[in-house]
Amino acid sequence: MAANKQILKKFQQILSSAFGSKDISVVFFVVAILTIIIVPLPSFMLDGMLSLSLALSILIILIGLYIKKPTDFSAFPTLLLLVTLYRLALNIATTRMILSEGYKGPEAVSSIITAFGEFVIGGNYVIGVIIFCILVLVNLMVVTNGSTRVTEVKARFQLDSLPGKQMAIDADMNAGLIDEHEAKRRRDALAQEADFYGAMDGASKFVKGDAIAGIIITVVNILGGFLIGMIEYNMSFSDSLQTFTILTIGDGLVGQIPALIVSTATGIIITRSTKGEDDNFAKDLVEQLVDNQKIVTILGAILFVTALIPSFPHGSLIFLSFVFFALAYLMGEGEKKSIFAFLGSVFKKKEEEFVPAEQKPIDIASHSAPARPQKSEEEIEREEEAIINDVLKVEVLELFLGYQLIKLADVKQNGDLIERIRGIRKKIASDFGFLVPKIRIKDNLQLSPTHYEFFLKGVKIGEGDVMPDHFLAMDTGYVGSQIEGIPTKEPAFGMDALWIEAKDKEEAIIQGYTIIDPSTVISTHISELIKQYAPEFITKDEVKKLLNRLNDVYPAIIEEANKLPTGVIRQVLQELLKEKIPIRDMLTILECVTDIAQAVQNNIPIIVEQVRTRLARTITNLFKSDDGSIKLLIFANETEHVLITKIKEQGSSSTLLLTINETQKLKDAIEESMLKVVQMGISPVILLVDNQLRRPLYEKMEQYKIDVVVLSHTELDSNVNFEIVDKPIEIDFKG
Repeated sequence: MAANKQILKKFQQILSSAFGSKDISVVFFVVAILTIIIVPLPSFMLDGMLSLSLALSILIILIGLYIKKPTDFSAFPTLLLLVTLYRLALNIATTRMILSEGYKGPEAVSSIITAFGEFVIGGNYVIGVIIFCILVLVNLMVVTNGSTRVTEVKARFQLDSLPGKQMAIDADMNAGLIDEHEAKRRRDALAQEADFYGAMDGASKFVKGDAIAGIIITVVNILGGFLIGMIEYNMSFSDSLQTFTILTIGDGLVGQIPALIVSTATGIIITRSTKGEDDNFAKDLVEQLVDNQKIVTILGAILFVTALIPSFPHGSLIFLSFVFFALAYLMGEGEKKSIFAFLGSVFKKKEEEFVPAEQKPIDIASHSAPARPQKSEEEIEREEEAIINDVLKVEVLELFLGYQLIKLADVKQNGDLIERIRGIRKKIASDFGFLVPKIRIKDNLQLSPTHYEFFLKGVKIGEGDVMPDHFLAMDTGYVGSQIEGIPTKEPAFGMDALWIEAKDKEEAIIQGYTIIDPSTVISTHISELIKQYAPEFITKDEVKKLLNRLNDVYPAIIEEANKLPTGVIRQVLQELLKEKIPIRDMLTILECVTDIAQAVQNNIPIIVEQVRTRLARTITNLFKSDDGSIKLLIFANETEHVLITKIKEQGSSSTLLLTINETQKLKDAIEESMLKVVQMGISPVILLVDNQLRRPLYEKMEQYKIDVVVLSHTELDSNVNFEIVDKPIEIDFKG
């Protein structure tokens, strides 16, 4: 007895393990398909298999109705293959049974086949053939053909739009609209959609092939059974034709009805919208069909009028009309007592004017406040803390747009502002060697409709006005005739320009104007602001990231750099970016800093000048003109000597100490020479000075907003040609 219990317990564990494992059940199903093809099945087992086929088809169409979006049923293409193969395996099994046991009568083959052959078609094989042909034609030419076409189109458009959708996700992430986790989730969903529709494009052919195979199998069964009955079992012509045709048609119906259901499920799933929905398809379908009260009422009225036409079925039409009237009534307001009053209210034109919600009178007695869930003190405190933290959070970079400019950042409206900002981040990373933080784009209804503002750490650093449906036309100096437009200032550089309509764009180009679209105007302004405030993006965290990128390739240098205070490296990088010097060559920069930092006791000005000397090739290449030479301004020897004597050491740095009169003379002389150089078409203007004078003079130029690049002799590559473009600047400090 104990031994029997042990055996039963062991057997129970095996069954529990087998049926509890989902992957084992799939393996069992595939093995069952192969078994059906090879091994002859008894009648009762064949009935069970055919019942399972019908149940699976109903299960699939129910899943298709209740899923929220097609990709929720991602296993459907593979399931379609398995179900089709299962049905074809059953066709082989039923064919074997019909041809071998059919002469004994329908009951010897299968109860389900007999039921379909006798009950569904009334035992008349002519009617059965007609019904079978109709089912096959509906399945093959209507449902399957339509589903296949929809699948092909969706797969093609899905794959064609994949690069654009991926770029849109990257643009949203770069703009700060979504984080990395959300971007990854969207990419996974996009890949899943592409895989799903690509797989469905091929899987839909299974259904079409199944329908064609059903026709061939049916013809073979009828002819083969007819000949076997007459030749092998000496059945009469009529008995053989009657018996095997009814069995074959019954078998065909048993196979084609599940096939039609699966084909319909395929059509339902593939024609669904890919957007996620809050409710399932079945609920949405019913709601969308009977959502409009007026339409349902009109339908009831049409049915009622149709019922009055002679020779029409009055009873059924009147019944349906009242069903729709009742449905419309239930959709309406509950206090309407009369159906005729209700009909009048539906079609009555509302005479009252629209009153804003805040101005509508509210009957307090008839409106009770909705019940609110009670929250604990801890939950309230957490919510308040989350709100306060959100208010206190300061984004590094933010772009606020007026409501007319929102479409420039909307990919659905062909807005390319996000893509251009993404390009800015890549360009600055390539040119200057640091990564710009994500720029979060927001709408601000308090701004003027065409106004935008750019914020750095919560402080506005730039703004401008852009006309989204116009183009900015800038005078290049070679304009022929003037064109009409709205005068404005280009926001990035403050140059005079015109806003012109799209229809005048071609004419403006012909006349020699430079045409800029609105997105480019904003993105160019942002680019210049980022370059202007570049030092502020070099935080200690950014320095750590820059060092980590080099750690695998240059571990020895990074090991030495890590011994220095992070603030020293950070200040050096900031000083370089302050004068628009790229920091891409981090290897050279770190080698120089680690070589001299301790020797000069981390004196930042000295370290920066030494780094600039090491970066001579980079600096030379940065300011080289198109002909390969560097065009320079210089001081007269005596003037430069006087300026050097004016340098005074103040702590760890040196300063150029000049009187107000001397400063004005220096400023006027440099601006006069700069004007001549600019008129020659040379930009930027470069002033070459002695090593001692470079930094103090640059600080003086920066103080007075004079846009000149100050270089020293040691910062020029010895292999480059240089050209003095104007006479040396001479200043009489004594007069």
